[in-house]
Amino acid sequence: MRGELLEGRYRLEERLGGGGMGEVWSALDVRMMRPVAAKLVESEPGMDAAQVEQRFTHEVRSAANLPHRHTVTVHDCGEAVLGRRRLLYLVMERLDGSTLAQIFCGPGRVPWYDVANWAGQIATALSAAHERGIIHRDVKPQNVMLTDAGVIKVLDFGLAKILGETLRVADLTVTGTAMGTYAYMSPEQCRGDSGIDHRADLYSLGCLIYEGLTGHPPFASPTPVALLYQHVHEPPRPLPPGSAPAGLADLVMSLLAKDPAYRPPDAATVVRELNRHLAAYRPPASVRGGADAATEVARMRAEAEREIAELRETATRDAMTVRAAAQRDAASKREEADALFEETRAKAAQAAMEFETGLARRREQSERDLASRQQKAVKRLEEIEYRAEQLRLEAENLRTDADRRARQTLETAQGQAEDIVAGAGADADRIRRESERELAALTNRRDSINAQLTNVREMLAKLTGVAVAAVEAQGSQVRSPRTP
Repeated sequence: MRGELLEGRYRLEERLGGGGMGEVWSALDVRMMRPVAAKLVESEPGMDAAQVEQRFTHEVRSAANLPHRHTVTVHDCGEAVLGRRRLLYLVMERLDGSTLAQIFCGPGRVPWYDVANWAGQIATALSAAHERGIIHRDVKPQNVMLTDAGVIKVLDFGLAKILGETLRVADLTVTGTAMGTYAYMSPEQCRGDSGIDHRADLYSLGCLIYEGLTGHPPFASPTPVALLYQHVHEPPRPLPPGSAPAGLADLVMSLLAKDPAYRPPDAATVVRELNRHLAAYRPPASVRGGADAATEVARMRAEAEREIAELRETATRDAMTVRAAAQRDAASKREEADALFEETRAKAAQAAMEFETGLARRREQSERDLASRQQKAVKRLEEIEYRAEQLRLEAENLRTDADRRARQTLETAQGQAEDIVAGAGADADRIRRESERELAALTNRRDSINAQLTNVREMLAKLTGVAVAAVEAQGSQVRSPRTP
């Protein structure tokens, strides 16, 4: 994306870094001709684009309305499309310096009073934000920059909530920004509690101070789950002896309390405690030319105030110069606009006349076309009426012919029915006479058979009597020789 123009105004020059919270690019504001930094965040696909942009803009405006010397000035924000990717962008002042993550990873141990001084500036920014109801939610060394002028700047105010809830963030890996964020997350954030308040930022600040004093965060693990467990359940290891004064070590341990009720009540209290420890410190003469930490802090603040005053004067002069140039440009543009307006008005009048002429011609042509269409319509209507009358007459003829044919068919059917009825009656009489003759013959036959049966019965009776008499006679002959 190097060289592309964001929203027609911000030319991307060099990618400064990236991670779970998006990519950061150095850019040039071609309208104001000033260097800026642009943060680009890709939104989650399938989400309501208007709702995401509205929430993003709301969070950014809340942070932009936080005027503080330890926060970054926000110039612009919105939505854009680069390389067919829908991105949300945040344009802010470009800072020259190093993040505390880079400083903590550098050679040598950072003196405790520097860590306390930086932490006090961070807590000052947090106090101002908390008074406005803004919770950072992602305080960590990567989000804190120490400028070349020695001033702490807290980055990404208001972005952790919107990026964590509605935008694409990096996956949980062993290394990278996501793991770094989890290394500074409060127990209530690790548990996913809904009632997160400003004391979560104080816990993260305690993790940052702990790392600045020891060189490593209070908790470390190769797996995200174990790291979350440590934040919620395991107590942090005490600070090594000599790493910080006893009172400062107690403050760090109170910031790392698991229960928010046992942490300092607010960031302003943390600022007072840190300043008290700095004011009580008396370094050896060999340290910082014999000046104590409080004097050094006062000197740095005075220098920062002078730089701010100079920058304000320079910005005022630049604004006056830009305003004068803008007024000259506006006057020139106004004259050009007036001339262009007169030319446009003359062309518009000429176009209106031509339009009226053409409209009159089209009206006459339309009237002629309408008269022609009306004549054709009348003629066509007459043809339709004539054809309808012809069809009516044909229908009458067809109905008359149909009635005649129906009567003929009915008469024919009636005659055929009468013939069929007469033939059926004759056949019935003939069949009845034949049946009567057959019945009489059958009756005679039955009487003859009955007479024959009667004769047969009589013959059987006679034969039976003869047989019986013969049997009896034979029986008497057989018995007679046995007579004594």
